[in-house]
Amino acid sequence: MKPIPYLTIALISVIFLLPQPAEAYSEDSAMVPMADGIHLATQIYIPDFYPTPLPVVLQRTPYNRRDESMAMVVCDFLGYVFVSQNVRGRYESEGEPMVFFTDGWGEHRDGYDCIDWIVDQDWCNGRVGMMGASAPGMTQYMASGSRHPNLSMNCPILAGPSMYHFVAYQGGVFRKALVESWLTGLDTPWLIDTVTNHPDYDDTWATVDLSARYDSATVPTFHIAGWFDMYTDGQIEAFAEMQTRFGNNKLLIAPCGHGDAIGTVEQGDLVFPDNALLTVEDLVDVTTRWYDYWLKDIPTGIMDEPAIQFYLTGDCDTGDTTLFNRWMFAEEWPLPEIATVPYYIKADGALDTIPPTGDGSDTYLYDPENPCPTIGGREFIGMDEIGYGPKDQAALVESRSDVLIYTTPVLTEPMAIIGKIIMILYASSDRLDTDFAVRVTDVYPDGRSILMTDGILMARHRQSLDAEEFLVPDMPDTFEIDVWSIANVFNTGHRIRVIISSSNYPRFEANPNTGAPFVRDDTVTLVATNTVFRSAAMPSHLLLPIYPLDTAAHIVEGRNLPENLEISAWPNPFNSAITISIDCHSGEGRNPEGGVEIEIFDINGRIVYKTPVGAGSKPARITGGSRTLPYEITWQPDESVGSGVYLVRARIGDEQTTTRRVMYIK
Repeated sequence: MKPIPYLTIALISVIFLLPQPAEAYSEDSAMVPMADGIHLATQIYIPDFYPTPLPVVLQRTPYNRRDESMAMVVCDFLGYVFVSQNVRGRYESEGEPMVFFTDGWGEHRDGYDCIDWIVDQDWCNGRVGMMGASAPGMTQYMASGSRHPNLSMNCPILAGPSMYHFVAYQGGVFRKALVESWLTGLDTPWLIDTVTNHPDYDDTWATVDLSARYDSATVPTFHIAGWFDMYTDGQIEAFAEMQTRFGNNKLLIAPCGHGDAIGTVEQGDLVFPDNALLTVEDLVDVTTRWYDYWLKDIPTGIMDEPAIQFYLTGDCDTGDTTLFNRWMFAEEWPLPEIATVPYYIKADGALDTIPPTGDGSDTYLYDPENPCPTIGGREFIGMDEIGYGPKDQAALVESRSDVLIYTTPVLTEPMAIIGKIIMILYASSDRLDTDFAVRVTDVYPDGRSILMTDGILMARHRQSLDAEEFLVPDMPDTFEIDVWSIANVFNTGHRIRVIISSSNYPRFEANPNTGAPFVRDDTVTLVATNTVFRSAAMPSHLLLPIYPLDTAAHIVEGRNLPENLEISAWPNPFNSAITISIDCHSGEGRNPEGGVEIEIFDINGRIVYKTPVGAGSKPARITGGSRTLPYEITWQPDESVGSGVYLVRARIGDEQTTTRRVMYIK
């Protein structure tokens, strides 16, 4: 099962609506040498419409490197050289596949060596940026850590910056479903052993852990993440650490998971409003402006916008988008307005802000032969046996005897939880080792208990992920469980619930409770008696990052930041005619005085179309609030206009202008 390269899909989905032309780029291939003599298969696509040398956009991937559709977009539409390389051991690349271990900064630095080769080519002007989602996104994080001086920017989409913490293991527990399904899908199942032979964080993992090199990870990076993705907190952490140090990062978090970033608002058992949809145009626009700013020094305005934009999820039954189910903007993470509030587990399944008094505990039996099942969560789309995303836990999880459930009273007003959730658990086990798994759900008035996030911790790793310390049987201990981050408003009439168990299978490997060295699907198991304490001395509690909803400064109408002028063009690329709409933000729906002038230039700066001020236009759609689209034209090039990339410029008076690329294919 392969992760989906979202940016590729977003861009080529438009192209495939059109008759396919002859390529407007030249293609070459090379076997690029690495420092140890291994050669990696590489495709080079050079645009015909732009003179070289040019900046280069690099994709390093375990999937098929031959990507003509992406080459058409990167070369012809965006104006870059596109280089696509298979990582070691994949397709025609030499060497053995190594699950990213040769892509970082260890003995082998394949990403670094590839960039070294690129900048020596006569078609490269010395600037290299990287692209790609999932696995190609991870190679970007690894390249950041290898510190090549010519790597000018990255844009990793739905990817993990640390192979141990955010990919292979979480809380020291093997991510069984992810690792096994992905490596089996790559036809390299033997590599599963490569991962499981290092169950503790060690020097091997340090060579593919960007967090060990944040202090020198200076590459400007746009992190594009999803709230239901497998790597969410890795990208949030990477953004926060790199932005704090260097101030040149961006973060976008969409309400999507790993396989459906484009084209749907359905996530698990929820259906979000249409404003949750990331469109082709959204993704193309933001990434194009990011690449142009860092690789071509074009003042696209991307760095003048807030550093963070994220979708605030909430009740999907009301249709309300005033306080939730809307996009928000911020400059730093965690949000400075956040107040971290402890919610204590109590007798009779209560969860509230009042610390417990006296003694109290709850006990359950955990049998590794009958683990609590995974229902949804941050996994691959298409894993039908466990579901995907925000799924209802009521029937198959909460009905079990090996889970503990604690729930707040019905909320009398909306509560926004934005940021990382931590469970401070005081617990014991009668075994040397066990796991503690935590799920946080949004309980709807009809009883649905919708999973928002989860986390897990192996007891032997409660002190450190790079060392093991076994439990003293039946001795209470402290466990700090990272339940990862959300941005969700629990609406009036809803409740917040925490579910505690010792398994979440097959998302995570089931702990056999023996304390033996890690073995997948261990056949020797023990039943554990695990106890969770809720006493005055040991007050287990959930730390919730609560955001004050009356602070409206971060809330902005729509996903895109307001501008004076905005150009929409459809279809783009086009082969006969294109409709160009001008969005004028002039307040209270007023049209700008004097109208809008539209000019279209070829790549040599010659005007091929011009409309007089205010002429030839007609009212277009109303998008809500004070935003109007008062001008719309259709451009149908005549025979004198050839295939190529054109620049549309809209102008009001002498000061307000904006531009957009369009591509004409005869």
